[in-house]
Amino acid sequence: MDVRTRLQRMNLRRDAPTTPSERSPRPVQPPLESLVEGQWVQSSGSRCFVAERLYPLEYIHGGLRLLDLLTLPSQEWMPLGMGADSPSFDPGRAAFIDIETTGLARGAGTYAFLIGLGFFVRRGFLVRQYFMPDYADEDVLLDLVARDLADKAGLISFNGRSFDWPIIETRYVLARREPPCRDTPHLDLLLFSRRLWRRVLPSCALSSLERSVLGIDRDDTDVPSYLIPQIYQDYVRRGLTRPLVGVFYHNEMDLLSMVALAAWVARVVSSPFGQEHASLCDHLALGRLYESGGRSEDALLAYQVAAQRGRGQWEIDAAYKRLSFLLKRLGRYDEAMEVWRRQVGGTEVYPYVELAKQLEHRLHDYAGARRVTLQAVDWAQGHAGRLGTSRHRRLMAELRHRLARVERRMARTRTQAEAITKVT
Repeated sequence: MDVRTRLQRMNLRRDAPTTPSERSPRPVQPPLESLVEGQWVQSSGSRCFVAERLYPLEYIHGGLRLLDLLTLPSQEWMPLGMGADSPSFDPGRAAFIDIETTGLARGAGTYAFLIGLGFFVRRGFLVRQYFMPDYADEDVLLDLVARDLADKAGLISFNGRSFDWPIIETRYVLARREPPCRDTPHLDLLLFSRRLWRRVLPSCALSSLERSVLGIDRDDTDVPSYLIPQIYQDYVRRGLTRPLVGVFYHNEMDLLSMVALAAWVARVVSSPFGQEHASLCDHLALGRLYESGGRSEDALLAYQVAAQRGRGQWEIDAAYKRLSFLLKRLGRYDEAMEVWRRQVGGTEVYPYVELAKQLEHRLHDYAGARRVTLQAVDWAQGHAGRLGTSRHRRLMAELRHRLARVERRMARTRTQAEAITKVT
């Protein structure tokens, strides 16, 4: 579908902002280039301020070298973060991306006035920030960003799938241009972080992860995210440049923290079972991550560790449940049955039901299946209040149906045995 058709379907047009700035010169004191290291780029009557900083690969941020991100084999990223059928993902050929916007909405009226990119080059990690000094200067910013992203094999962001990238795509569509990086793999570290730490940490916001995981405290140059739209409006309307220093710093620190966070995640994922990561590693969540990525043996080990080191009975029970069903799916039925026997008498009915299935259908031990089903009936009667009327009624109906079927099979087996005895 071409850009024109997409615009028509979206019923969008590229309007001027609600408070358009004048193109007449504004008194900007001091000049931005005297506060932030960079240069102005002119093109077709528009301009964009470009700031660059090159960090050596040995640079330490969040207790890790930037180089540490590249130590995880590239083929391990996609199965863990994006699905087992995805191709390999190489962070060394991807672009980190973070934007600062005129608002928090994702509609046509929100502009990305500062787009920060970070990527590995031969000499280190390059942070390049594109600043739009006026709404009418958006074209040159989009040109420069598209040029930088043209050869990138992937994107890495923090909440970028839901916020940053949809806004960038919208800006290109409204400019009647094809967005860059179409069908490019996108690794969103927020999704990764939530899967690993949402039950361990009070928050998975980047600022919280910086403190809890990376051990980073930003200096006083930083500005809160909620102030950034107003700082830009003050620049556009009144030419105030000094507050922009904090915006550039905020954006740059976000990019560096993404690299450190991705490197930290890589270390947890590649060696999660040592004591070094025990305090922050949610092995139950890690097991789910491995399982969804097709790494069954690693998932089994993670569930076993979670069952041993669980922070509470709920986590221990959940780990055993995930462990048993993964063993069942792998065809390791005897091992699964051992787990279910260990869980009998707990807070859920599934161990009884699964044991009864195995005894009836696989082992043809109908007497054993009947015994376990009767135990399940007793369990259900004892937990009727907790189950609730509707769920208890359904469960009892299922158990009675199973019990009747097992007893019919037992009777049929006895009849067949008696017939054989008479013949002999």
